[in-house]
Amino acid sequence: MLQKIRDNITGWFATLFLGAIAIVFIFWGIQFESAPTTYAAKVNGEGVPLQAVREAWQRRQSELMQQSTADELPDALVASEQKSILSEFIRQELLMQRTEELGYRVSDRDLVEALNGIPALQVDGQFSRDRYAALLRQQGRTEAQFEDQFRRDLEAAQLRNGIAISSFVTPGEMKRRVEIEGERRDVEYLTVTADRFKDSVTIAPEAAAAYYNEHKDEFISDDEVTLQYLLLDLADVAAQVEVSEDALRQYYDEVAAERFVAPERRRASHILIESGSDDAAAREKAEKLLARAKAGEDFAKLAKEYSDDPGSKEQGGDLGWATRESFVPQFSEALFGMSEGEIRGPVKTQFGYHLIRLDGIEPARQRTFDEVRAEIEAEYRTEKAQSVFYEKSERLADEAFAALSELDSVAENLGMTLQTVPKFTRSSGGGPFGSDKKVIDAAFSAEVLNDAQNSPALSLGDDKVVVVRVAEHRPPAQRPFEAVQAEVQALLLRRTAEEAARSAAADALERLKNGESFDVVAESLDLQPTVLSGVGRNDRTVPPGLLAAMFATNAESRPAGIVALDNGDVALFSVGAVHAGSMPATQDDAEFSALTQQAAAMTALGEFDAYVRQLEGDAKITLNKSVFE
Repeated sequence: MLQKIRDNITGWFATLFLGAIAIVFIFWGIQFESAPTTYAAKVNGEGVPLQAVREAWQRRQSELMQQSTADELPDALVASEQKSILSEFIRQELLMQRTEELGYRVSDRDLVEALNGIPALQVDGQFSRDRYAALLRQQGRTEAQFEDQFRRDLEAAQLRNGIAISSFVTPGEMKRRVEIEGERRDVEYLTVTADRFKDSVTIAPEAAAAYYNEHKDEFISDDEVTLQYLLLDLADVAAQVEVSEDALRQYYDEVAAERFVAPERRRASHILIESGSDDAAAREKAEKLLARAKAGEDFAKLAKEYSDDPGSKEQGGDLGWATRESFVPQFSEALFGMSEGEIRGPVKTQFGYHLIRLDGIEPARQRTFDEVRAEIEAEYRTEKAQSVFYEKSERLADEAFAALSELDSVAENLGMTLQTVPKFTRSSGGGPFGSDKKVIDAAFSAEVLNDAQNSPALSLGDDKVVVVRVAEHRPPAQRPFEAVQAEVQALLLRRTAEEAARSAAADALERLKNGESFDVVAESLDLQPTVLSGVGRNDRTVPPGLLAAMFATNAESRPAGIVALDNGDVALFSVGAVHAGSMPATQDDAEFSALTQQAAAMTALGEFDAYVRQLEGDAKITLNKSVFE
């Protein structure tokens, strides 16, 4: 079964397969807690680890905070994301149970191949056993424990892709999908900005004071500390690695045969005849040109006169030296099967019909030491630095723990520089850490903030480790009105101006509904409308909120509407003609093939989702209501 799936894992199947494997790293990370005694949920009697779910939520919360401009996430968003994370863990447990029941298995060889392909375990694109062992050691995890979990995720991926392989789309479904997804609309719109009303709006001092008194909780200073830290960076360690010419040459000799081979290159010229709407005529034209070229006419002159490739026709069709991967598969297959001086064609690709002449061959060759010395040195430094980095990480963790509440002695013992962030806040962090949730949580934890202890060693990605301590704490405090008066007045001014913009746009919409033309309404507002033809669902020239509103309206009623934009302005729009998406002219078209694959992928995802929902419906699931407390 696994071999069959592997044979079919290309294109969108590969995306599904990799997505399935990625689940283990998105939700569990590379670390796993040892046998928990509490559960986030029980699925058919099997427990979902509480700690794993909480850690997944912490990572997701950090991502959301980095994307948000607010100090706190909305309660509705928090509830939705927490539910989604717990649901994903439950789904994974159900899939593991089903793969066990159906007898899916992953061999040791397949497991090793999958491990070798994990980017987190690679150094310069190659699997590193030192990196693998060090990451597991950091988390107190054995290889056997990790590989057992990873094997189960690979088995679940077999089930997922077994369903995907059997998916198909009917011609009717395909046609309807193309019509909807490829739909284009003619629209005109204008933007009523809030700024145009600022000069006509005033905020009385008493209004600002009243708002302040009613919303004092909005004007509290942030929780702030002076943060000391010791940062260990792999790049700094690598820079200190001693490098000798003999060592680099020895390293080159060990890896050159596999790593530093320049691939074969070929120099070609071509004449492109675009297919357009008449494929047969294009092919006939290409065949006539081929006959003329083979009869001895100057290939470069023919290319300048007839080629539809603007990038090469002025150079007589010359494409320069290139490797096999530089061209689309059909072109490469032809070119790299030719003899020097040969002319071949017509070769069909998604661009049209090509006539190809092979002008030269540069065989694959071993790149010399001098050519790759810079690459060799960088690789050598990184490889040697890995073990030093992880050893020093452990020393940093141990010594910071032993020192307990100061980092000066740790810095001296390890030859590191103790650094400071003078204003590190609970809401947005600061210094080189930005808003990294892991550092913020550590700095404002009870042990570090209240007990003045050093934090544990925190891994920041794969190449940095930091220990922090709080040197000074400035708790949140009420900001006096005098200090925030200008801020309050600006806030109220903006809100009042935005309300005026919404009111003006609403009045304009009513006039449109009463029969006035868009141009007349725009002129009365002293605005120039933007007129667009053939706007697609993924058009990036239209603000996202406006684009969504344009396509959310009923296409048959030629509607108009208003929508508030993210910046507080308001857009007024009107939809004109609606053009359904159309199928490609022939099923041999590359565009048609891509659309079919995309549709099949979407269908496969839907079928798999339905399969898992059925598993959920048949399962006995008990939730721990305090999982996120």
